[in-house]
Amino acid sequence: MDLAPRWTARDRDATRAWEDGFLDWLVDADFGKQKGSAANNHGAFHHTQVAALAAATCSTALALRTVAAARTGLISPRIGADGGRPQELAPTRSRHYSAFNPVAFTRLAAVGDRVDLRHRTGPEGSSLRQAVGFLLPAATGAAPWPHPEPDVPAYAASEVVHAAADRGDRRARAAPADLEAPPGGDRWALRPAPEQLDGITG
Repeated sequence: MDLAPRWTARDRDATRAWEDGFLDWLVDADFGKQKGSAANNHGAFHHTQVAALAAATCSTALALRTVAAARTGLISPRIGADGGRPQELAPTRSRHYSAFNPVAFTRLAAVGDRVDLRHRTGPEGSSLRQAVGFLLPAATGAAPWPHPEPDVPAYAASEVVHAAADRGDRRARAAPADLEAPPGGDRWALRPAPEQLDGITG
């Protein structure tokens, strides 16, 4: 049975052309290059978009190069040895952005399983697992958030924790029973990728 009878070859070709054009813009345009070099969540999400679009358009080599570049370009300089992300702790919304940035890292790691981004450890011990571990005390209610903006709901980081648990992170696996459920209930099992669950505007 055709599950999308109204989706035509023309639709498919137009979508592919749009994806190719967007990918070219992200890689080649000055603005795309600027975002790709950003040290905060802008850079992490830029890499994620490039890798995902490259994988979707069968540009496998570009997808793998992008994820591989993140091993040294994103993790070591952008995640501290304690798992904190200095560029995200500086804003007044430190807790929101500290949970938001790992959404990009987690999606990027899912695109790049062949590159094993999850187990990359920087020279000072920084890793994606450390980044998730940095969120766990506040996410489970074990400790208050030690930086400005303590009032972000505990469930904001829950899907990043779920994603880490599904990939074998021991500390994250021990946490889900303690996670605060978001409004409407926990929908992690239905997600294709982790979402940021607290509002961007407050």
